[in-house]
Amino acid sequence: MRNYSKKGLSLAFIFVLLFSMTACSGEKSTSGKAKEKEKVELAQGVTKDSVKIGTIGVQSGALAFIGTPYFEGMEAYLNKVNDDGGVNGRKIELVKKDDEFKPDKAVQAMESLVYDDKVFAVVGQLGTPGVMATESIVKDEGIPAVYFGSGAKQLTKSGENFFPVQPNYYYEGKLMAKYAVEEFKAKNVVVIYQNDDVGRDGVEGFAEGLKELGKSGLLKEEGKLAVGAADTDFTVPVQKAKSLNPDVVIVYSLAGATTGILKEFEKVNFNVPMITTYSNADASFLALAAPGAPNVIENLHVMGWVDAKPEKLKPLMDAMAKYFPNQKVINAYTMAGWVAAETFVAGLKEAGDNLSWEGYIKAMNGLTFTDGLAPEISYVKGKREGVTKMALSKVTKNDKGAFIFELKTDYTEFK
Repeated sequence: MRNYSKKGLSLAFIFVLLFSMTACSGEKSTSGKAKEKEKVELAQGVTKDSVKIGTIGVQSGALAFIGTPYFEGMEAYLNKVNDDGGVNGRKIELVKKDDEFKPDKAVQAMESLVYDDKVFAVVGQLGTPGVMATESIVKDEGIPAVYFGSGAKQLTKSGENFFPVQPNYYYEGKLMAKYAVEEFKAKNVVVIYQNDDVGRDGVEGFAEGLKELGKSGLLKEEGKLAVGAADTDFTVPVQKAKSLNPDVVIVYSLAGATTGILKEFEKVNFNVPMITTYSNADASFLALAAPGAPNVIENLHVMGWVDAKPEKLKPLMDAMAKYFPNQKVINAYTMAGWVAAETFVAGLKEAGDNLSWEGYIKAMNGLTFTDGLAPEISYVKGKREGVTKMALSKVTKNDKGAFIFELKTDYTEFK
């Protein structure tokens, strides 16, 4: 077992006092005054012409369809930045580690990045299991960690060096409550949720949102129906949901479980408006879910936080065409990877040459970023909520008969 210590990973500012002295016969000089000059000790991974960063996520196995476009989006943005001269003359080097979506492999990868590769920051770590398994390493070492492919609520209070971007599931749940009340005029709501950190955070946030809106009575305790992430039979929760006669159903689960739930809805002809998490706001989810629920799926509404207007997407599309010309599918995972990279670079530009860890963290704490694909990201005054403006899209068919997401609301916050 390797025994790691901080090994100088926590860096500080060095202050050098320069004194001017004049020798005069038996007299003290009054013209020379002490001057203080600040010199920044660069953090690990930083040289005069490069910044090395690391990332972790699934790049092989059954879930590689998530990681592949995600990391392509990251690399496309960083390649573009490097081709434009880098940031303050420094090119960005990305070191990728594959954790196969396994927590133990994520820990090994994080140790390797921090202690062996000595990266300056961890950017865009993908997947809640790995993110939470490595949280203590990131916290203890104080290394900047920007963007997590996770909506875990815990990340909003993990520490000053954590910079979440994706909306957390608790906050998203609150905003779902706002949409259920204001958009659908809900009177009776059922929540089918995945019984893990994802679903529990979501249903807790939804209940809190209703409470703050003065609408707690819309969701009764018997209307909270848990399912397992690995479940394949959803007969019982769907029949129970239908028996409660809701006018809106919240489906707070990821792609696999949501697909099974929709298929069961189709079997029992259960047609009411539904809202699901932004984690399902991708064409790959539609391809998975639509064949088994071709009618019911048009009742589905999906939360979203990326501004996918053509003019906003153009830089991404151009970069992907240049750096990944054989990749024909640009999806939500690609966009998420792009956002991870552009958020990190926004902080790098703000920090200038003050690239100690403390300097970068200070720069991020003054950042409100509105120029990217996300509507707004702000860390001012210690905020760690990530994106708080989200919109609702509905599943519909285009003129070619293909299922797509159509934006139905403006981007809004829970207030």
